[in-house]
Amino acid sequence: MRTMRKQERGPVLDLLEEAFGFRGIFLRYMDHDPLLRNEDTLLALDGEAPVSCVQIFSKRIRLRGETLELGGIGSVATALAYRKLGLASDLLSRALEEMERRGMALALLFTGLFRFYEQLGFVPVPQRRCKLHRPENSSKSTGQAGTRAFAAHDLPAVRALYDTYAAPFDASTVRDEPYWTGQLAYAGNPDENFRVVERAGEIVAYARAIQMSGTTAIIEFARAPDAAAELAALLQAQAPTTRPLVYPHAPDPELEAALVAGGARVEAIADPTLMWRVLDRARLVQLSGLSGTPSERELLEMLVGSPSSLYWPSDRF
Repeated sequence: MRTMRKQERGPVLDLLEEAFGFRGIFLRYMDHDPLLRNEDTLLALDGEAPVSCVQIFSKRIRLRGETLELGGIGSVATALAYRKLGLASDLLSRALEEMERRGMALALLFTGLFRFYEQLGFVPVPQRRCKLHRPENSSKSTGQAGTRAFAAHDLPAVRALYDTYAAPFDASTVRDEPYWTGQLAYAGNPDENFRVVERAGEIVAYARAIQMSGTTAIIEFARAPDAAAELAALLQAQAPTTRPLVYPHAPDPELEAALVAGGARVEAIADPTLMWRVLDRARLVQLSGLSGTPSERELLEMLVGSPSSLYWPSDRF
């Protein structure tokens, strides 16, 4: 077991394609994530052939007014002939040790294999999502006035909107320009529908939509303080006519009120796929303000499962 070497990218991508049935998204992360290095891919090898892998993704998130280092676990794959040998578990244990060595306070992954990851100390903390149902008899053009596709020159204005809007949300990712540039190239889906809303020539809201298994999903949005109505109209315009739009539940009561006022029906749901793990317990206990010796579940539900928290789907790995 060791870290990946540059010349092993191709065989590792072959392994990931064998395990998941697709390749492109892993290649996009390797090519465009400015924080993903060769040494962030941990491998188990049989001779010179990679047969199991785990990747560590570096993020910075906001939590209780501070910025913490977050370690993401992704690309967990084992070749079919080498499964049930404990290779992935060993690699994951090594990844967690490496995250602690780097000073990361939290680990996060996305999965449906809850029992497997619970054995490694991960705790499921569902995150709030919503389904937006368009008003009956509304046309597809509803709310589209003043909207257009995102262009590269919009990035400074979009970055500023994101920084202001997401700053109060626990678990939201802190981004610099290289992060943004990379994320726009790798996040989720190459056919992203990124729309902005202008008012008097100034961008006041945006939303990013992708297609996932036949569902239209918003992976991120932001607005100016006085643009709740514009963002609500944009979300409604991006909703399909026959199916609901799935979007992250932001702690934004004005947006919720604007959606209802626009005639949309909103249904609360949960995304159960997020699992978190405590790495720096002392720091998290201090940030939580909990007294005594809280369990890891209590800590995580307080810090990343509260109504004020939101990890944007666009920041997945």
